[in-house]
Amino acid sequence: MMKKRLFSALCAGAMVFSLAACNSSTPSSSSGSGSGDGSSSQSEAYTPSGEFNIRVFAAAGGVADTVTRIAAQGLQEQYGVTAIVNNLTGANGAVAAADMDTYDPSINELSVVSMSLFTMGPLMNPELNVSLDNYEMVGSLIRDEFVLLVSADSGIKSWDDLVAYGQDHQIIYGSNAPGGSTHVIQIALFGEAGLDAQALTSDGSNKDILAVMSGDAICTAATVSLSATYVESGDLIPIAIFSDEPYTGFEGYEVPTVPSLGYDITIPSYNFIITRAGVPANEVEGFYNALLAYRETDEFKTAAEAANYTPDNTDGETLRSEMEHYAQVCKEIYDKYY
Repeated sequence: MMKKRLFSALCAGAMVFSLAACNSSTPSSSSGSGSGDGSSSQSEAYTPSGEFNIRVFAAAGGVADTVTRIAAQGLQEQYGVTAIVNNLTGANGAVAAADMDTYDPSINELSVVSMSLFTMGPLMNPELNVSLDNYEMVGSLIRDEFVLLVSADSGIKSWDDLVAYGQDHQIIYGSNAPGGSTHVIQIALFGEAGLDAQALTSDGSNKDILAVMSGDAICTAATVSLSATYVESGDLIPIAIFSDEPYTGFEGYEVPTVPSLGYDITIPSYNFIITRAGVPANEVEGFYNALLAYRETDEFKTAAEAANYTPDNTDGETLRSEMEHYAQVCKEIYDKYY
């Protein structure tokens, strides 16, 4: 099962690099290489050095934590540097970013955050004063799509079946708390469809899936990666994907897109690396190029396969554009449904 594979990868990674206490932070040295004008020659000249403090917004053992540890393992194996992973959970990365902000800008001070930090986060928690302008986007670790799921025992096999169910029943859907990604996409979907729906919230998609399987909720949205085990086992049925392309990765299914059902809601899930604004551009680009190079190695491919991890190679510049776009999409949903 996926959870076991992720746990195995986590244990293997823990033997290779250090885990710091959840509430600790380790000062690290800055690495200087070039004047920072971002030219390709300077990016190629940059080599990771010193000690890296990588904060991750998710708890140990989760997908974001596991893929961060694989990246940290690559820094040690390829460049002989130390990469300490700190689990600073909360607010989609706001806690991790706030801790990073206490250090001077340095490529050695990094955070792994969720895209919600820059999309719904500023809308739901304006007092956090989170702004894209305060950070450099280093690059993506993982991008995933959200899929709408129902229990195989529910009698619902398609979106049309769910709509028919909703004519006579209130739809209870499992989701994050208001403002979380799975809450945002589902409140928008059911709102656009004119269906009476109510969220049953939790602090994790695994719990939302269990709520559907137990019958406490009729449906939920979760990432494709997390859903795979439950779809393959026959416990859950995927009925729509919040993407522009139908999904054929589940054996026996061609999952239709939400836009094909008449609703233009296509928000993905991104977990990516940031550092503080002011870090030289050549170091930001060079650091990510170092991680990309590790992804070509047999060591990475073995670890990724064990964790059922498909890396995403979206660079920092593209990420910034993506965050600006999805922040506007989320603002429209927020104004209409929150």
